[in-house]
Amino acid sequence: MERPGDIGKENLVRCGFRDCHQCCLETEMILTQDDLTRIEALGYDRSEFLLPTEETEGFLQLRNVSSPFGDKCYFLSEEGECTIYNDRPRGCALYPLILNLDTNEEMIDEDCREREWFREQTYHQSQIISINELVSRLMLENSNY
Repeated sequence: MERPGDIGKENLVRCGFRDCHQCCLETEMILTQDDLTRIEALGYDRSEFLLPTEETEGFLQLRNVSSPFGDKCYFLSEEGECTIYNDRPRGCALYPLILNLDTNEEMIDEDCREREWFREQTYHQSQIISINELVSRLMLENSNY
């Protein structure tokens, strides 16, 4: 079943082609254990790119660093490109599709600059399942929930 307004890997447009990296500024991206393992396998030290879990209610959350753009994701280059794009966290790959935890509905993030373009796209049911599975996994991996 396809639904308009849902996003996922099958028809994901790399935002760099749309000249945007707004979602990488002041990010609050949460990672799964698989994301962490994949990024560490690239040679990165978790103490450099993660916030302390005491500051994130137990979640593995990407750190922001200062830059000319303002606070940006640790992995966003000065040129505005993701330095780990092919190995980026699953939440980044699914963005701007998010799960509204208040309504338990999948939606396009209101903070996305290109939200209207993404809302006009048609996506697959598997993409909806992916965002729900991601949120469930993040909750299960956090001992505080």
